Amino acid sequence: MRVLGIMALLIAAFTVFLRADSREVIKTTVAGHESIFAHYVQDKSIRTEHLNQGGTQLVTIRNFERNKTYILDLASRKYVESSQESPDLILSLAQWIARPARTRESGKTVNIYYETIDTGERKEFFGSTAKHLLRRERHVAEPGACDQTYETEADGWYIPQAKTSTAQVSYRAILTSYTLIGSYQCHDTIVTHGDPSPPGVPVLETSGSVKREILELSHDPLDKSLFEIPSGFQKVEALPGYRPMTWSQRLQMEWAQLERAFESWFE
Repeated sequence: MRVLGIMALLIAAFTVFLRADSREVIKTTVAGHESIFAHYVQDKSIRTEHLNQGGTQLVTIRNFERNKTYILDLASRKYVESSQESPDLILSLAQWIARPARTRESGKTVNIYYETIDTGERKEFFGSTAKHLLRRERHVAEPGACDQTYETEADGWYIPQAKTSTAQVSYRAILTSYTLIGSYQCHDTIVTHGDPSPPGVPVLETSGSVKREILELSHDPLDKSLFEIPSGFQKVEALPGYRPMTWSQRLQMEWAQLERAFESWFE
């Protein structure tokens, strides 16, 4: 089962490295199922609000200074707390990559070709001029390689990327070169052709059955209290009526943390 190849594709579609304060409202549609989340980022702390027709009811706060995660129920004014060095998704990926695993070298090469086509169309989003681009990624695997031969295409509008002091690195190839087969890692030699880096911030992008749209975007300074427990909230062991999130909802909530984890690995 190709796990990390899929993750690499998703990361390519959604990665935005931001150091400054930011607020985004993002709608993601996966196979026809919509989820809308508001993300607040300040340094390494992140707040995620799940927005629904009745308004915000559930808030997740990742306070990286304390290594704490808080889930708040705004209706009952209660919250649960957990301590962890990193979110489950990040931790599992980090452990999987770093562990002294049973790794099989395939001895085969996978050529990955990246192509960006500028349609020439332009449109204004959030005060910036966006380019309408088609992004194609083609994997050509030698017989016997862990990876497979396939092609993906993303159609989207991209505004210029915010400046950051962090060096941009191509961890896509690192992820794509490892494939999980059974209980061991299978490693190919990856040769990239073209530029794999994102051509900007995807304000509207469709790739296969996944559509992502930024509904609101702001870089105004945020109040630090957004990443703290509000006064009057009661700490409990479990939230009444709280249901585990779906895969698409969990992906949205963990995404910003995953991006920053990869940032820190290569700083």
